[in-house]
Amino acid sequence: MYLRPIIIAITLINLAGCIIQTDKQRQADQIINQFHTALQTQQWDQAANLFDAKFFKSQSRAAWQNEIEQAQHMLGKIESYAISSKSKDPRFSGDFYIYTVTVQHEHGFSTETITIVRSLDSDSLAIVGYQIKSRRNQ
Repeated sequence: MYLRPIIIAITLINLAGCIIQTDKQRQADQIINQFHTALQTQQWDQAANLFDAKFFKSQSRAAWQNEIEQAQHMLGKIESYAISSKSKDPRFSGDFYIYTVTVQHEHGFSTETITIVRSLDSDSLAIVGYQIKSRRNQ
């Protein structure tokens, strides 16, 4: 008699948790889109603002920007990008969203691995890892 309302309440609480997690994945997807829009228009400050401040303590902002500019110089203008894969890795310190993005350029393509984190200390999302590999068309 009392068991049914308890089961319904537990189910509703679990569903609410799923909705919250889905929202964070959508926010991480939006960060990926904002980042690539900024790269396409070479709005470096806008792109850099999406990173966690700790990222630029381990790598200089000039080196990060130079790496992307060199890829764009070698491969040409960015024509399009697509998320090839994405995964969520919940850890004790927070949720990590790991993306692989394929970027099509005029003369080749690049593959990026981007890690976004939502730490337990803060509810905001920020890029904490970025790696690019380029390949020119033959």
